[in-house]
Amino acid sequence: MTRKIISLLLAALLSCFIMQTAVAQTNSDVEVSGKIVGGLRMLTIVPDQANHFVIYRGDYIQPTLKGQSHFSLVVPELEIEKIFPAAEGERTYIKMKKPGSYKFTAGTVSGTIKVIEYSAPSYSELSAEQAVDILQNTNPLILDVRTQGEFQQGYIQGANLLPVQVLQQYLDKLAEYKKHDILIYCATGNRSTVASRILIKNGFKKIYNLRYGIADWAKRGHQVVRQ
Repeated sequence: MTRKIISLLLAALLSCFIMQTAVAQTNSDVEVSGKIVGGLRMLTIVPDQANHFVIYRGDYIQPTLKGQSHFSLVVPELEIEKIFPAAEGERTYIKMKKPGSYKFTAGTVSGTIKVIEYSAPSYSELSAEQAVDILQNTNPLILDVRTQGEFQQGYIQGANLLPVQVLQQYLDKLAEYKKHDILIYCATGNRSTVASRILIKNGFKKIYNLRYGIADWAKRGHQVVRQ
């Protein structure tokens, strides 16, 4: 009986591993739309053609509508309605925080945005408790990819401020850490996901993303350094 139970457990674990590997391979093989510039994913919407985009959860989208300088982007299911270009002082992007497939309209043009989770062999998402274990047992480079204003309100001990908007400009200076453990966080886990992908795409091998950000870290009673 014991051997049978062990065999069933091993079979279940193997099945789970195979499924996780398949998901990682599927996501790795998917052609993601647009490109990242300054931490934003740039998407071009074109009239009179199919506009079906695939992006990652956590992406900050900055769309343009070919042939029109001003337009309204509406994603009903996510209750998003925003005019582009954004007014001075307003955010120039929309956030895509939830996996799924969403219909949108941009002016009179329609399409879909499919949001998928990111996965890669070099990438791990951590809970606050798992991040504590990493910090206690390794010596990772800690990157805070929020803004300076957010950083000054409180940060994780030992963190280095490097906003995701300028991360691509500092890749050369981070090159010595390509094989080093790197723990990345932001406010709630979206910008840190973008930053993680940028680093992995540029050859970094050990990336840990604090999945729910410093907000969850603080909520669970872990130390936040305040200036």
